[in-house]
This record gives sequence, structure tokens and C-alpha cells, in this order.
Amino acid sequence: MDIYIDKANLLSFIKSKDNPLFEDCNKLLKKQLNVFFNFPKEELKSSKLLMQWVTTLSQGCNPDTVIEFDYKEPKRPLKSNSSIGFCEKKLSAVYLLEDEETAKFKNSGCVIVGEVGEEIEVFNKLFVGQNDYGFEKKLRINGPAFKNWTDLELYALPLTDIIIVDPYIASDASLFSSNLVMVLKTLALKSNSKVNVVIYTNRAQCVSYDQISPVVRKAIKEVTGVKPKFTLVTYRDQRGQDSKAEHDRTVLMNYYRIYSGDTLNYYDSTGNMITKGRELSFSSLASYDNFNLSRELIRDLQKHIDFFKVNDNGIEGDKVSNFLNFN
Repeated sequence: MDIYIDKANLLSFIKSKDNPLFEDCNKLLKKQLNVFFNFPKEELKSSKLLMQWVTTLSQGCNPDTVIEFDYKEPKRPLKSNSSIGFCEKKLSAVYLLEDEETAKFKNSGCVIVGEVGEEIEVFNKLFVGQNDYGFEKKLRINGPAFKNWTDLELYALPLTDIIIVDPYIASDASLFSSNLVMVLKTLALKSNSKVNVVIYTNRAQCVSYDQISPVVRKAIKEVTGVKPKFTLVTYRDQRGQDSKAEHDRTVLMNYYRIYSGDTLNYYDSTGNMITKGRELSFSSLASYDNFNLSRELIRDLQKHIDFFKVNDNGIEGDKVSNFLNFN
């Protein structure tokens, strides 16, 4: 994952060295993220604090990540729609910015943006709100912290895309209101812009596109205020053949990945728990390994989609995603 940092934000971060989370945030920058500074390296000399800190940044850093200077991302002046045209990597990047319109850009809810003074708060979001150096948050299903889907509102982050992979998520329309609808509403809570939803599921276990499409679209629009784009991708799960099946249940967003155990249909139509699964896990893509695994998932799904485009009729809907190519 990439992070872009303005000079004023870097100074603000360094001045927060007494914060209990400061050293963990420093470790995050050195070990996990590609760091791009939105100013020339020569400007470090303007501050003794900057000069002292930058020498520690290069100590014990991850050789597979990069630290570079003289960027200016996003382009200035900032706008609420500055993320339009962002590539996949920039839509999963973090932005610590000083600009008159930073708040406007942040409030669009597309990407994680921090104003001056919000650096530690932003880093803690990448730690799944745990106030500690960690990238996984596991919740016991029906435990004290997770009684229903709305309890996950604590972990909602800005996003532009939701990709759901589950062979049975769309198998029973009577479960939509208590599961699929609630999942979408909860995850999209921090977005105020268009969201692209892709569901990848088993064709034999899926209701019709005409039945699921209005459900998905209504759920997203109710929380974002903006009409979403929805694409349904279904595969044939035929024994003994290359069915393009994905058996893991997972949800991928710009900054998090969710592992949902045996299903995403945790509750029946009255809200009673029906799953035999034990845990749901949030996985932060700020982890170098987690980010790379998420990209492997995208590449695998893309291979399936490329096959369907030529050989099958398993793609319905808007065919729009920032992470998958349907063209």
C-alpha cells in the first residue's frame, strides 16, 4: 500500500512523538508501506526535526518497499472528485495532506485522507482501530462485539469498490435483508460517492440478476446517496471441470479484506443466527503481505472474468469496477 505525505503533515506527525502509538506508526512506515513525500528531499534541511527523523526512517526498513520524494499527489488544488481517474493503487493509497480543500476531498469518502493533526488517527485506521501494531481484527460471531452486522460500523472506511466472493451469498432471497443488504450498508457507510459492487458467486446457487440487482442498488444508495454500479459474475460449479469456482468466502474493499468463515449469510430473516461459523476477520491491507495477497485474489478473479468474456455468459450488469476489468 502507498502513502502520500505533505510536509506539514510530516512535521505534525513527528511532533506527536509522545503519543503511545507513535512508534508503531513509525514502524508501519518503515516496514509495510511505500512512502511518497509530496515535497523535495532538499526541504528536509528546513527543519531540524525533519532531519533527525528522516535518518531513523531508513533504519531497518523493508527492502521491498520504497521511500521517495518530490511527489504531488493528488494534483492541487484539491476537489471533492480528485480521485476521478485514480488507478487501482491510488484508490488503495492513504493521503496526509495540507490544502484549503483537504476536507472537501476527504468528505467524498473515496479514499483515506488525513488533514494536519490527524496523522495518528489515520494510522490507527490501518491498525483496524486497535491502538496497537496489528493488521488483523477477529470477532466472535454473536459475541459481545458482534451481535449483528451494524456492529461492524466501527470498522467502516472510505471506499469506491466492494467485491464479494461467496458461492451462496445470493442463493436465498429471503436472507437478503438480514445479510447482504446489511453488509453492503455497513461497509459503504463512510462513502459519499459512487460505489462499484461486484458479486462473484455460484450460478446454480444464485437468484436471477433481475431479483438481486435492485436489492444491491437500493442498499448502497440509501447510505451513500449516490446510485451505485453493480455487476453479477456467476460460474458453473461442475464437478471434474475447471469451473472457475472460488470457495473461500471473502469481501475485498479498498483498505480491508473480510474473511467470513463458512458463509456471509449469518442470520435468518428474523435476525436469528443460523451460521455454524465461529469468527469473522478484518484484515488490513496496510500489511505488506496482506496487500499482496489481495492483489493475487484480484488477478485470479480477473483470469476467470477474462475466460467468461470469451467463453461464457456469466457476467451481467454494469460491468464497472476499479479493480476488475470487464471491457
